[in-house]
Amino acid sequence: MSLKLLWDLQELDLSLKALAEQFEGTPLRREAEEAAESLARIEEERGRVKQELQEQRKTLRRGELDLETVTAEHGELNKKLYSGTVKNIKELEQMEIKLGSVKEKQLAQEEKLLSLMEAIESGEERLRDLAGEVDAAVAEHQRRQRLLEEELARIDYEREELQQQRDELAKKIEPARLRLYGDQAQRHQGRGVARVINDICQGCSVFISSAQRGFLYDPQALVYCENCGRLLVRFTEEEARAERAKYCE
Repeated sequence: MSLKLLWDLQELDLSLKALAEQFEGTPLRREAEEAAESLARIEEERGRVKQELQEQRKTLRRGELDLETVTAEHGELNKKLYSGTVKNIKELEQMEIKLGSVKEKQLAQEEKLLSLMEAIESGEERLRDLAGEVDAAVAEHQRRQRLLEEELARIDYEREELQQQRDELAKKIEPARLRLYGDQAQRHQGRGVARVINDICQGCSVFISSAQRGFLYDPQALVYCENCGRLLVRFTEEEARAERAKYCE
């Protein structure tokens, strides 16, 4: 069995690992999360504004009832004061004072209700704006989510394709060599096989000793880099170019 198959297996494994990292770390995932967070914040504000409006409307209704009471009281006092039924000067003076106090209370209540109605109007306008913002945020979230799902589907498809290639390739490799490959991968963070091009280990960029070079021409020989410990596979420059072209397609 050619050791080049182990190199091919390693390239497939590295590609699968890169795709797995893309799946978990794609920026589209964070963008979709940010869009969801933005939508949640706007909906939360809309809920808060709705709640405030409900409370303000309740306060307005209570205030209107209070105003009706004060207005009725003012009308009764005014009618009584000028009806001629009260003759006592002191009593009339007291009624005038009370009438003035009630009038002030009436005016204050009217001012309060006016401010409250303005606040309600402003809140209703803000609520309409928020409705538009929610619609826009929903559309943006859906767009981001769609892009994410498309990207994840693409990655999944590529992973399935590569995994199928890897499974087929692994069938061509002897079990003992597969175990060796696994041990090397574990020792060297997934890069336990290194190409030798022009007598240089591509794993550590160190020249291969003259004692080792001859063994590299034996397809059954297991030669390890004396510097980095990787399993060496000899490639000509033409083969290396062909490999680069194959994995860059």
